Amino acid sequence: MFGTPFLAASVSYLLMLAAYYLPRHRYFHIPVMISCILFDAGMPIYLYTHRHWWRRLIDHQEILSSLVWMHFCLLMVLYVLYAVQVLSARKMLRGDPEARLSHHGQGKAMLIVRALTILSGAMLATPTP
Repeated sequence: MFGTPFLAASVSYLLMLAAYYLPRHRYFHIPVMISCILFDAGMPIYLYTHRHWWRRLIDHQEILSSLVWMHFCLLMVLYVLYAVQVLSARKMLRGDPEARLSHHGQGKAMLIVRALTILSGAMLATPTP
């Protein structure tokens, strides 16, 4: 259940958590957050190419599982939060003082949704043969 994707996601989550608490260290905060966003964008591609998704979702009819749909919805919410975060970060870097508060609140929501996404993905994980 706790294979390489789960460990990689957990380590990237810990890095994101550290970057969240060190926002004034821009040379650490910005690259770590961008790396985590790119990691999360690449994870579905990795799983699509390295897992037997068709057999599991279609043949075993797990696509009807509420946990699969919950994980998918959490992932979509996470991607929307990432897009909004990037937009507010760009506003902050341009000097908009109002963007800082919304960026911070979105960051909290992003950490919660990402943790839930990682946990639901771990519950869905099956060991590879």
